[in-house]
Amino acid sequence: MRNAQRILAFLAVGCFGIVSAQNMKVLEIQGGSFNPKGARKAGLIFGANYGVCVDERIDLTLGLSVYRKSYTEKTAVDSSMTGAGSVPVTYVTPLEYSTTIVPITASVTAHIPFQPPIGFYVGGSLAYELLFDKYTNYETNQKDNPRFTGFGWMARAGIEYKLGSRSSIIAEGFYNGCKVKSDRKEVEGVPSWKEVDLAGFGFKVGVRVVLY
Repeated sequence: MRNAQRILAFLAVGCFGIVSAQNMKVLEIQGGSFNPKGARKAGLIFGANYGVCVDERIDLTLGLSVYRKSYTEKTAVDSSMTGAGSVPVTYVTPLEYSTTIVPITASVTAHIPFQPPIGFYVGGSLAYELLFDKYTNYETNQKDNPRFTGFGWMARAGIEYKLGSRSSIIAEGFYNGCKVKSDRKEVEGVPSWKEVDLAGFGFKVGVRVVLY
């Protein structure tokens, strides 16, 4: 865990130095859907990338995204009528759970011109990902809050439509390849850990803006 944190810090410092040294910056803000193999269902993902335009074709960026999927079981237990005629319903929540995934990425993206104002792009990322699960059963008083971390990679390909000289609408498909693990323990003298496969496909849409 400590080695992972050191590597991530090194990458962040290095990329921040590159970003600070360049004049032309790029910002991407996106949202969409992601379906990781080890989660219950597809959920929403939102994020942003910020970095530098090396030239008119290549971007180097740091990114942070958040995937969220939650469920709350509701049971109606009572209803009544107010004096004004409204009918409020009383609900109880016996069960709720959520999954949150936070990928932190260092990316390179290549832009491929096609027929203006349309273009294409492809990219790849190194990723450090965190998984937070939360489960609460109020009827049985069961709680579970596991945490997992791990390194992985991402690949993406998309299309962009230029709105102006510095702004574009972007839409992409991406693949996340990552397995996150719990802290390593020893069970009867044998190393043991839990692992979650976060591999899966997703799509995002958003905007890209070049900042001078």
